[in-house]
Amino acid sequence: MYFRTLSSALVLSSLCFADFKYDQTTRMTGGSMMRMMQMVGRGAADPQTSTIAVKGDKMATRSKDSILIVDLAAETTTTVNLKDQTYSVMTFAETKAQMEKLLAKGGKSDANISVDGKETGKTATVNGMATSEWFMTMLVEGNSGGQKGQMRMEMSNWISKSKVAGFDEVTNFQKKMVEKMGLATLAGAAGPMAQPGMAKGMAELAKKMAEMGGVPVVTVMRMIPTDPEQIKQMEAMQAQGAGAPGRPSMGDALSGALGGRFGGLGRKKKTEEAPAAAAPAAEPAKSAAPVEGSFSSVASMMEMTTETANFSSQSVDAATFAVPAGFKEVKAKGL
Repeated sequence: MYFRTLSSALVLSSLCFADFKYDQTTRMTGGSMMRMMQMVGRGAADPQTSTIAVKGDKMATRSKDSILIVDLAAETTTTVNLKDQTYSVMTFAETKAQMEKLLAKGGKSDANISVDGKETGKTATVNGMATSEWFMTMLVEGNSGGQKGQMRMEMSNWISKSKVAGFDEVTNFQKKMVEKMGLATLAGAAGPMAQPGMAKGMAELAKKMAEMGGVPVVTVMRMIPTDPEQIKQMEAMQAQGAGAPGRPSMGDALSGALGGRFGGLGRKKKTEEAPAAAAPAAEPAKSAAPVEGSFSSVASMMEMTTETANFSSQSVDAATFAVPAGFKEVKAKGL
């Protein structure tokens, strides 16, 4: 019994302190808002690259201007501003409290959220790795202010067929974090649309993703309207050039696609719809993603592509998870 206990302890110890690191790049690759985002300001739609490292109970996500350090043992998140040379610390309890306030502010919703995921049988070599597609769909049906609407999010996940040594450390870390933080963590992914119903939907989505196994080499996400008329408008907008006359403004596009609030997401009342701008007959713009998924439509409000690469199970320097010397601590900002 003693030797069995000792053996188990040694195995757990080796699992807890394994290291892993990889790079992740997210960029906008299509959708009717792509050109509009580019017009908002230089770099608005540029690729966002970060390096994620895990060492035991700590994870660090480093981008160009910031570092986010999560410490499961201390139950804290530290945000480092590399430009200002400052940092702030929040406990999990403080983060949960703010998330719960955000959810409460969103108000009650009778949103009905359904999530589905399945293997499609499609295979492809992506970034030098043999992958197969796991396709997921989240359909959100809501009612806000008497206005019903829908949003459809589709995700084409291309999963490595062979196991990447060490990546389990990342998935195990994420599972532990969700266990400690609860639904509030998942609700944060919904951003300004955070509501109790959305939080539950994100939780269900997370469960589906956990079933995939392997490493998500490429994930392509599209937000697709459910109204056939809006799909036609999206296709027309994607077909138009950046300077085409009559192109809707960003505000028009947002109000048309989002319906102003979560409840009307993806659909507007017929009486409020603006007439579609005349557009030349043309095929919708093709996706710039590295692989084409099993999407229901080429039209989308937004298409985002996330790629992972440069996997390494070599030892990660402990300094990666520490605030750089000389940085000043400041009060954490609200969510």
